Amino acid sequence: MDRELYTRTISSVVDYYEGYETLALILNVNVDELRRWADGRSRPPTEIFLRIVDLARRPSGTLRLVN
Repeated sequence: MDRELYTRTISSVVDYYEGYETLALILNVNVDELRRWADGRSRPPTEIFLRIVDLARRPSGTLRLVN
């Protein structure tokens, strides 16, 4: 997959949740690793990326934790 797709999707969800710390907590991942994914320095595991995509597609105004 295209690196830009990963970085745009992750950055969008980071912005929605107002920071890396909140999204890292929701995803149960390390903040530094999340930053590397958002910067395009590495790629998240497919399972994690699909969870990020799910968060990006949620209806406006709703928050939910993904396990």
